[in-house]
Amino acid sequence: MPKAAKAQMPTSVQKTFNKLIFNSQRGFSLIEILVALLLASLVLMSFPSSDQTEKHRNLQSAVADIERAMGFASNESILRNTVVRLRISFEKDPIEYNVEYGPPGNMPLPDMQEKTSKSLDDEKAETEKISNLNKQFTKVEEFEEIRHELSSDVQIVGVATTFQKKIMSDGEASIYFYSTGEKDGALIFFATDDETAYIEVQPFLAEYRTVFEPIKTESVAKKEDILQTKMDEVYKEWISH
Repeated sequence: MPKAAKAQMPTSVQKTFNKLIFNSQRGFSLIEILVALLLASLVLMSFPSSDQTEKHRNLQSAVADIERAMGFASNESILRNTVVRLRISFEKDPIEYNVEYGPPGNMPLPDMQEKTSKSLDDEKAETEKISNLNKQFTKVEEFEEIRHELSSDVQIVGVATTFQKKIMSDGEASIYFYSTGEKDGALIFFATDDETAYIEVQPFLAEYRTVFEPIKTESVAKKEDILQTKMDEVYKEWISH
């Protein structure tokens, strides 16, 4: 019986195969090593660092906690048949938030002036209005049992409401909820070192719109200025609707 012919490897493939064997035997050149390192670094850069991932999770948790707090406040206002508010204190470290209820019945809130039209006397009068208003509210003790402390790498950097008519970033800010199921329209801004987020609260909707965005640091501007510019842009669009 004639022997079967032995399959021959194509010449071009054979040369490549021989070259690979030769390279593996003699080691890699400097250029090959540099190319391999470059490719490895590009692959690693395509994945977020564990630190960034942890901060993003903490930011998501903070947003979810505030949304739950607003849901709690809305339910409390209906159950108690009175005005309830989510009160955020910027001067606390970490920033503190509480749910508080007002006196029974229909409680009118004082009218607040626009930021641009205030004189020193107007500022003093507004401070007195807020002080008198605060005296009428009491913490909901049950909320203290479910309230979570914000992570140290997450900050609430600003709050704008239809009641206070400006972006609050120091002192205190409050979002009011009413026994009719209505609530103040509001924007709540968050930030970590790498990312921003904001919650858009609509007066007649139970759902909240939440937006997450990376902080763009290509320019020489300070992080605080970048955040303020972003808040101003979002706020300007919000009040124009």
